[in-house]
Amino acid sequence: MTTRPRLEPNEAGNLARKRGVVSALVAHASGRVVRVLLLAGGLALFVTIFWKVGWPAIVSNLSAIGAWFFLLVGLYLIAQLAFCLGWWVVIDPLPPLSRFPRLFGVYLAGDTVNYLSPGSFAGEPLKARLLGGMLPAGSGLASVTIYKHADMVAQWLFVLAGVAAALWRFPLAAAARWAVLAGVAGLGALLGLLTWAVFRGTYGPIAARLSRWKPLEARASRWAEAARNVDASIRAFYFGHRGRYFVAVGWNLLGWCGGLIETYIVLRLLTHSEGWWTAFAVEALAMALNTMLLWVPARAGSAEGVRVAVFVLLGLPAAQGAAYSLARRARELVWILPGAIYLLASPLRRKPAGAAQAPALVVEELP
Repeated sequence: MTTRPRLEPNEAGNLARKRGVVSALVAHASGRVVRVLLLAGGLALFVTIFWKVGWPAIVSNLSAIGAWFFLLVGLYLIAQLAFCLGWWVVIDPLPPLSRFPRLFGVYLAGDTVNYLSPGSFAGEPLKARLLGGMLPAGSGLASVTIYKHADMVAQWLFVLAGVAAALWRFPLAAAARWAVLAGVAGLGALLGLLTWAVFRGTYGPIAARLSRWKPLEARASRWAEAARNVDASIRAFYFGHRGRYFVAVGWNLLGWCGGLIETYIVLRLLTHSEGWWTAFAVEALAMALNTMLLWVPARAGSAEGVRVAVFVLLGLPAAQGAAYSLARRARELVWILPGAIYLLASPLRRKPAGAAQAPALVVEELP
């Protein structure tokens, strides 16, 4: 019987690191395959819906929107400014208004990445990174975290009120009611998880866990103190600036109402009769159901399917729902262009050697 030779400590550590790297690569590849499959499924759904509904009927409804589309694009500027103001008020120290144009560009860049990526979270660390040189190290990451929490609170309140109005005003089928309530509960669960993480400590525990993983042990250990400082800054803001936090929730709530106004205008153009109750129901029901499809990249196809289904549930023609979903998608695509341009025109540059070390999300500087 042969015995396996005993590994030296250094050899055992190297082997553990290699295994960790291989596991990470496999997980990354698996995640990419899942994203590709979700995207393919969404696009297949998109094609199926518009084939079933019929293109001539959709074009007829799109013609009713016509040049009003450009008004919808312009009106959404108000919503985007409201969202950005919701971020501005939670930055500590509060930047002067002269910095708002740059902040708005950073917001649009992050919003573009959020729109295209699964989960709609990837743009948040990008915002913090793009703020390098404008804020003290760590402040950008803290402000992005607080802003995301305020944004989710506002979104959940909007969805909760809209779904309650829809269930009260419209006789939805039992299956639809349960699906919508599941979406509201799912969004509430995400909000609860983020709230728990914010007050417990968001980044310190992550750095501590990463430091136990051999391939990242040294780097995560260097991040640990900076991560704990960011967590402390977040908690200090909640306890010291409650008023500014609630103002941020209000600005974000106003931003979410931008979609409601857009939906109302499109409904009036398409139906000439449906009013605010229907618009509120369409916007809230679609938002609740889309919560369960967050991991589809750009929600390609899935968002269109949900919006058409919501129209049908409310007793409206599927062709009108398809036209509405196309107009909404076109407006969204127009609004990702400024963020993409800002991002492409603002290459990240590393700070000079000797600059203070902080989490990688906040050590970059723009020209």
